[in-house]
Amino acid sequence: MRLAVLGPPGSGRETVAGAIATGLGVPSISLANAAQAEIRANTPTALRARQHMSAGELVPDHVLLSIVRSRLTQPDVAGGFVLDGFPNHVVAAVALDALLSDLGTPLDRAIDLVLPDAEVLRRLAGRRTCRGCGRTWHTELAAPTRPGVCDGCGGELFQRADDSPDRINAGLQSYRPSAVVTLNHYRALGKLTSIDAALTPAEITTEALA
Repeated sequence: MRLAVLGPPGSGRETVAGAIATGLGVPSISLANAAQAEIRANTPTALRARQHMSAGELVPDHVLLSIVRSRLTQPDVAGGFVLDGFPNHVVAAVALDALLSDLGTPLDRAIDLVLPDAEVLRRLAGRRTCRGCGRTWHTELAAPTRPGVCDGCGGELFQRADDSPDRINAGLQSYRPSAVVTLNHYRALGKLTSIDAALTPAEITTEALA
């Protein structure tokens, strides 16, 4: 089984992708982890990626696809894989389709974790990080005993800049239009399954595996 798990920030995509992969007995693959492996191996693809990153540029799709190709030709993916958050736009989706077709391993299904913007904002804007130990808390979902103080080490809790409402809303304005086109691509292929991300990760995993 070869899957892609897609969804907005705050949808629990990484957790769900990992749980589904465990249930299927296949690896969960994120683009970030695949890129880090290339960088550690100091491959030519990693060098090209670093050149773009050093220049403050986005890494081009063809370089990202080269990283994905390298990962998907490793022995542990012979029985399938779960892609975590990739492809993230329709150009990458079409290129991934071509890559997987070339490898003889077409994607079976894309799973869309559906989460309204208001819930994304609630989940992300409520996050607080401890300055001492780095542990993450939430003002509603995982509140510390004392507001603003880490239960673990007593450190001060703060809101990261990326978790501010303005940053979250700006990210969603960028994410949504691209995501709609990508999801429509898989819908047209009859490969899209949408699951309510308000469910627990265990419930989402059960529904996805079913």
